[in-house]
Amino acid sequence: MSDADALKIAIDLFYLPSQVRATRTRPLPKGTKFLLLIAAGDADAMRTAQDLSSRPSAAIHEAATFFIEQILLEHSADEYRTLGLDRTAPIAELRAHMALLMKWLHPDINSDERRSAMARQVIRAWKQINSPGTATRRSPSIGIETAASQNRIAYFATPKRGMPYRVPTDGWRM
Repeated sequence: MSDADALKIAIDLFYLPSQVRATRTRPLPKGTKFLLLIAAGDADAMRTAQDLSSRPSAAIHEAATFFIEQILLEHSADEYRTLGLDRTAPIAELRAHMALLMKWLHPDINSDERRSAMARQVIRAWKQINSPGTATRRSPSIGIETAASQNRIAYFATPKRGMPYRVPTDGWRM
């Protein structure tokens, strides 16, 4: 799915909110970042959305924010869905989505208490994904074994060569 598809889904959902429950069970559209850009106030994304949909900017912004609030920031969403991606997403992309969400939700920019609660949800999701233990939990997808599967020996990639080295995880911390 492209940006146009994600925008169409968001607009359709805004005008037919009875589909929220069904949409929550579907995979996220590939253009979710486009919706985040619109919500965060990106002028280029808004112009593109207006060209794609022939709708006024206020309607597009409301549709994008409705999609984010109802689908990404739904209270039972996991941390990856909260950030608008799936478990295969690289950390840099997760960070970019988190930054866009915070640009839109940050309490200094938006004094709405409900949006402040959403900002806290985004921060919690980011902390769960970015915690040191998560790196080893995510690592099987890139072929590095986890600490649990190696009798408490963690594998980390060295910065220069990318070759894994073993670090005992018997309670010792740096």
